[in-house]
Amino acid sequence: MKQLQALIAAVIVTGLIGLGMLAIGVNATLNPNTVAASNTPGDTSASISTALPEAQAQIKQLQTLIAQYQNREKQYQAQLNQADTQLQQYQQLLMELQSRGLIRMNSDGTIQLRARGLGRGDNGG
Repeated sequence: MKQLQALIAAVIVTGLIGLGMLAIGVNATLNPNTVAASNTPGDTSASISTALPEAQAQIKQLQTLIAQYQNREKQYQAQLNQADTQLQQYQQLLMELQSRGLIRMNSDGTIQLRARGLGRGDNGG
């Protein structure tokens, strides 16, 4: 009895799988939205020849962007060099004023001006 049930179940499952495969095959055959398979080298070269100019245009556009970014980097580097030079000049000026005793730089970063020759003595120190 169990063998008969197993045989019936196997036939039903096999039949359902066969019907499913048949339905998929019929659908694929009747579907108008299919693309025909082609192994001819002419088809691939045609698609490559149309894609090649687009790729070359993109490469040229990227090269232009790279050149723009490099020019911008040069400008920023020049500005940075100029700011660095100016900072060094300010540092030299502060060191000269400090060595001549005109200013005093405190440990907290504040700068005090020394009043000399005004008859009042040192300003704060």
